[in-house]
Amino acid sequence: MEKQKFAQYLQQIQVLTIPRWSELPQFDLYMDQVVSFINKMLEPLEFDELTPAMINNYVKAGLVRAPQKKRYSQQQLARLIVIAILKSVFSIGEIKQGLHLVVHPDKNSQTYDYFVTVFLKTIQDVVGDFANEVVITAAKQDDLVVETTNLVKLSCSAVVQRTVVLKLLGKLEAQQAEEATLKIEESQKK
Repeated sequence: MEKQKFAQYLQQIQVLTIPRWSELPQFDLYMDQVVSFINKMLEPLEFDELTPAMINNYVKAGLVRAPQKKRYSQQQLARLIVIAILKSVFSIGEIKQGLHLVVHPDKNSQTYDYFVTVFLKTIQDVVGDFANEVVITAAKQDDLVVETTNLVKLSCSAVVQRTVVLKLLGKLEAQQAEEATLKIEESQKK
């Protein structure tokens, strides 16, 4: 029974759809609409639900601009979708650092679409690799060994990827600080 539930979960996340920039609502949404929209979309992943309190905290932390007349724009909605996905692995501080370094205000649609494309492709890759591993090893080992092997591989991969992401964020931050220092020095020479 558990094996069937897990197989259903894998199928469920493979068909997950996240709208591209052009598919996001073109009109501003109220908080309850934003929460409902994001939670319904990400429901197949079984993440903790996004709440109004979380959104308020993201605004206070500077991750998302404050709403205008209690409404959230397309740009704010896109940021909240990215945050809702990343918060399952990264702290709010790490997300803030990453958004600050990677997202350029004049390229919101390109950055968001790239994130969605990579995230959905990663789901397909992980589920595909997992399915192939089960098929290859099922004849040789019992289910418990196969599942344990996959658990170890996925866990190790998650740890290494998170570590590399944090190191890369530090590198990007140092590069930006160095560029800012050079600009200040150049302006002082003039």
